[in-house]
Order: sequence, then structure tokens, then C-alpha cells
Amino acid sequence: MEKVIKIEKALNSKGAHIFKKMLEDKKAIHKHLQNGGSLADLKDKYNFLDPLSIYKTH
Repeated sequence: MEKVIKIEKALNSKGAHIFKKMLEDKKAIHKHLQNGGSLADLKDKYNFLDPLSIYKTH
């Protein structure tokens, strides 16, 4: 059995609510993938970005 500890604190910084949303999305995506889902199923719900290449081609 998983032990869930939920701590509610006031969000004081500008980016705290964005970070909290990112963590919630990450958990939802992870759970979906663990249950046999695919990323294609989630593309309408979440915005997935293409990774940036640090190597530029001329």
C-alpha cells in the first residue's frame, strides 16, 4: 500500500503554480503509461514539445 503525504502550502513564488501543474501532469502521464497506454493517446490532452538539438547544422 502506498503512503501518500499531502502537504498544502501557500504558493508564494511566481512559478510555483506552474511547477505544481507540471508535476501533476507528469504523474498522470506516468500512470497512463504504466497501465499500458501510449503517448499518442495523450497528444490531445498534453502539449509535447520536440527536443531541441544543441548541435546546429549549417
